[in-house]
Amino acid sequence: MINSIKFDVSLINNNKNEEISFYSKKFIPQLINSLLSQSHYKNMIDLLDENEDQDFKVFNDLEMIYFYVHREKDIDERKNRNSNTKKEYVRELVHFYFNMINYGGNFDFDSSQADIKSLFKSLKAKNIRKYQDWLKVTPRGKGNKPYSVATIARKVVILKSFLSFLYEKKYITLRLDDVLLAAKVDVNDMPNRDLNSKEVIEILNYYKDHPILYCMFSLLATTGLRCREVCTSKMSDLSFEKGDYWLTVTGKGDIKRDVLIHENVFNLICQFRMRRGLNTELNNGDDSPIFTTNSGKAYNYKYLSNYISRVLSKCELPLVKYRNTPLTAHHFRHCYAIISDEQGESIYRISKSLGHKSIQTTSIYLAKKLAREQNASHSWKNSTLLNSINT
Repeated sequence: MINSIKFDVSLINNNKNEEISFYSKKFIPQLINSLLSQSHYKNMIDLLDENEDQDFKVFNDLEMIYFYVHREKDIDERKNRNSNTKKEYVRELVHFYFNMINYGGNFDFDSSQADIKSLFKSLKAKNIRKYQDWLKVTPRGKGNKPYSVATIARKVVILKSFLSFLYEKKYITLRLDDVLLAAKVDVNDMPNRDLNSKEVIEILNYYKDHPILYCMFSLLATTGLRCREVCTSKMSDLSFEKGDYWLTVTGKGDIKRDVLIHENVFNLICQFRMRRGLNTELNNGDDSPIFTTNSGKAYNYKYLSNYISRVLSKCELPLVKYRNTPLTAHHFRHCYAIISDEQGESIYRISKSLGHKSIQTTSIYLAKKLAREQNASHSWKNSTLLNSINT
């Protein structure tokens, strides 16, 4: 096993050689941060342009990760990967790289026999196959448990795309992306996140004297907003048109959509802001965050998500205490879909309102509710057999 080596990261680290310890817990976050800097991409393009063959072999593994994550496909910057997506891709691919170095034995890969600057070129089909098998059982998910199917699916999508890119650019000579098996997520893989209107009303009543949480839960339940969308919303995103309040949010893939804010929920937002000592007047020139912490800073979406989960875990309501899975902020997003369906709304319009790219995702949100509604046992309620059973 390699303790440390001299590694050429010239394009990533200002033309300096840096000693890398593969056991350093501090190093990986530092490397991820350096790979997120966008200042080197143009230099890499210029270097490729000097060679008519566009030979990517001038780069090393980390530089290939960098180029893949930052590569531009559209002249419109909004259509390229956003910063959050880049961070997710960098983190996943860096961990893949270090897993191959530190745990290569699990995948029948001996990193000590490979060129550490370009070990991707030494990978074989069996290494990728065993890596995917390892992902299914390694206790590295939440609670030191194996990764969920959804997490594995996300990891496989990123890795498959990256390996395809390496082959397309002739950095590697083997078609390794084809080795990865599909990891699709269906309704049976999803945790139970159903939350109906009766349960939400109980939760809201429980927190009615807590203006911060009461506002947040009311907003999430009546809009289906993601935590990230709540945290990045600005006062300039709020508007009042034709008698309705609207919030323009940017969802996944930098896709914008307008979300209806009901008047009573808007009033709760105003109470939230007054509690924080903030103004409540709509102003399309005000780019300050709508929701802030006690210190006046915008919420970090992971902090807000964890805070909501932590608060709900302490709730004394039976519907919370005796659930098989803990409540999270995302449950309110499912709640929005379920209540919209109960109100007779079409799945297509629910999908659009939630900002889903695929109607199939919305179908998963509603699958358990619809399955119960369509259960054949409902037809037994007036059956002779059922009525003959005495209690």
